[in-house]
Amino acid sequence: MEHAKHIIRAVLLLVIAATLFVLARHFAIPQSFGVYGAYRAASVTEHAAKEPQHGAAGSCAGCHDEQADVKAEGKHANLSCESCHAPLAVHVRDDQKVGPMTIPTPIEVCSWCHQKLRARPEAFPQVVFASHVAEHDETMTDSVCLECHNAHNPSE
Repeated sequence: MEHAKHIIRAVLLLVIAATLFVLARHFAIPQSFGVYGAYRAASVTEHAAKEPQHGAAGSCAGCHDEQADVKAEGKHANLSCESCHAPLAVHVRDDQKVGPMTIPTPIEVCSWCHQKLRARPEAFPQVVFASHVAEHDETMTDSVCLECHNAHNPSE
């Protein structure tokens, strides 16, 4: 019976810990969690109430028709402008310019998609930038890609 005290204490501590866990979980998890899946259902209406940040496919072409025409003829034709630049709302809201568009450095933006990685399909154009630049006797700079390629139509 002397050893039973230790077992009773351990079981009692386990029951208390489990009870505290269930209570803490009850108060920590929102009521709407799990209604539509493994997320908070109330977040759907919260996100729907936010102002859209991204533009439609042709949003940029209205003001940047020259770049849009070049892009339309190249391999980046199906790529959204916002894939390389910032969301449209950073630059334009209600058809009014509100700020400059973010233009990342070419080496940075090109490497987002074209840096050689094993995970990418082999048919996708991939480049080891350092060796590619060395092969063409260029110097690695932020804008080295633009020495030979047009950003909106790289095959030009």
